[in-house]
Amino acid sequence: MLLALAVAAALTAIAVPNLTPLLNRAQLTAAARDIASGLRYARGQALAGAREAIFELDVNRKAYRVSGRQKPFSLPDGVRLSLYTAEQEAGEDGIGSIRFFPDGSSTGGRVTLEAAGKKRLVDVNWLTGEVVIRED
Repeated sequence: MLLALAVAAALTAIAVPNLTPLLNRAQLTAAARDIASGLRYARGQALAGAREAIFELDVNRKAYRVSGRQKPFSLPDGVRLSLYTAEQEAGEDGIGSIRFFPDGSSTGGRVTLEAAGKKRLVDVNWLTGEVVIRED
């Protein structure tokens, strides 16, 4: 029985360090999908409500909000964020937004997410408002 426990402990010691990068990549992918989902929701709200909708990202707090929802949504701490958006949508203290219009178009922009040496880009087309996730 002691031999079995020793083998299990050795396998655990080998496996755990190898799982960390996989978990970080999984968090990165989940965060990119979460951001894209929030952006698509904002676009849908603009189209359905025939009014502007705003996706607001707080890069420092790693959270975002969508107009029409009071709750802020948090992202994993291990993911670094940056936002590229129109000048009039860039706020202070790391807060910026992407605005969607009733016709589906937007101010456009890009959210870059980094973790475990990998990048995911969430692009918003200014003309169509289409949201696309890409690897860099």
